[in-house]
Amino acid sequence: MIHQEFMALSQFSQEHLNFPPFMSAFEEVERALQLYRSGAMIQNLLITGESGTGKTTLCQLICQKYPRVVLPERDVQPVLYVSIPPAATIGGVAEVMLTRLGDPQPGQGTGSAKTARVARLAKGVGVELLLIDEANHIQDRGQSPTQYLVGDWIKSLLDNLQVPTVLLGLPRVENLLRVNEQLRRRFSRQMRMELGQNPDKSVEQECLDLFYTLASCMPIPFSIGSESWESLACRVYFATDGRVAYLKKLLISAIRLAFEQSLNEIRRQELAQAFEAEIWPQGTGALNPFSRDFVFRRLDRQGEPFEQGALRAQTRGRPAHV
Repeated sequence: MIHQEFMALSQFSQEHLNFPPFMSAFEEVERALQLYRSGAMIQNLLITGESGTGKTTLCQLICQKYPRVVLPERDVQPVLYVSIPPAATIGGVAEVMLTRLGDPQPGQGTGSAKTARVARLAKGVGVELLLIDEANHIQDRGQSPTQYLVGDWIKSLLDNLQVPTVLLGLPRVENLLRVNEQLRRRFSRQMRMELGQNPDKSVEQECLDLFYTLASCMPIPFSIGSESWESLACRVYFATDGRVAYLKKLLISAIRLAFEQSLNEIRRQELAQAFEAEIWPQGTGALNPFSRDFVFRRLDRQGEPFEQGALRAQTRGRPAHV
């Protein structure tokens, strides 16, 4: 039974949700690469989204589609993917890039020397696309002068590499572009990976579509019971804030509970337990979206799982009433 559970959970966790904003972002990144390969233009792109909306998954899928190839004469690495470390410095970012490029001593040298090696190695392995994930860590680094310096370094690196570049990060990364005008001009094309952008569907209905897609892949079926689909749509939205990573965590936890209790189906009760276990331990009673006592509101107040940050620069679709 343990082996069966492990295999089922492993297979389910690998399911990808190709929801419209994700697919639009994926296609736009591919378009930038193809435009570069055709010699038409170099187009940069800023992709923002809250934690758990699939930005890192997007990068991983692009890297899988265009992997590093080892040839007899040299290695070819079409995509350079780098995740900006917390408290990012110029030397630290350059070191991460050198590691990704296979430099045997990425920590050696000054910041300028590391930067020069990044450009040289990237050109040597044929980098055609640069993906910079967690770009909000640059914005989080110190005050505006420090942010400007790191942003200016990225601008100079882009000018040197001359390949399309994608910045990905939390919505507050937009503040970095406000600080550095030259960097802002290079990333004038922007996209947001979030639900609520479809004029023909409510954000709750979009969230329910995601839930239904994943539920159809679960090793144990989901039973809606006496719940209405409209009500379930709102419950799922409030429980996950419309974020794919939270939806998967919720369902994986529910599957584990079902295996542990030898259940033939997953019900709202299991989703309530999974919400407490994986998303918010304090989410009980009126604060648990799958409880009968739930108050049907977003859990974005202070101390709640989707608390609004002071720098959040976006609005979300208004929830439907049940």
